[in-house]
Amino acid sequence: MLPLPPRRPPARDVEPAPTIPIPGGPDVPCQTDAECRGGMCFTPAVDAQYSRVFRDCANGRAWRARHRLYTCLLPGCTRDEDCARGMRCGDPAMVPFPQRTCVPAGCNSAWDCRRHVRGQCVPFVESAHCEPGGWACSYEVDECAPRDVDRRCPQRAGVITRCVPVRGRFRCVAEGAPLP
Repeated sequence: MLPLPPRRPPARDVEPAPTIPIPGGPDVPCQTDAECRGGMCFTPAVDAQYSRVFRDCANGRAWRARHRLYTCLLPGCTRDEDCARGMRCGDPAMVPFPQRTCVPAGCNSAWDCRRHVRGQCVPFVESAHCEPGGWACSYEVDECAPRDVDRRCPQRAGVITRCVPVRGRFRCVAEGAPLP
């Protein structure tokens, strides 16, 4: 009987690097938002509100690992000029944590969206589950439009569908489905 090969140690799950800048903080202790000039206090209530993305999303886990409860959260940016080229200062609704930070921007104005008539540079909340939002060109010929109530994606029972930019066009994509 031949001896068995040595057992390999189990592979560790490697945490992917964040895909967006994770703002730091001054680590100023607080109990309320009033104690955080220009920011908010990271309380257990805020932690609970974001618990799903802190658990499920690499950007959320990376953010949570760098922030302690009862410390002030200040914006990572306040205007587009604070961000690197190709990025703009995003709203907290665009990222999986409660701080403004720089997010990808495929455009800055309608001037960048001249591929089709009446193109507009529009903000969108997220590109897929756990992926940040940003700005992209939206055209009348696109399947959907993130900021147009009349052109939202049709919803089906049990399926979350988002209007996301895919290869230069906004399309309806079901959550969890691979991007077309």
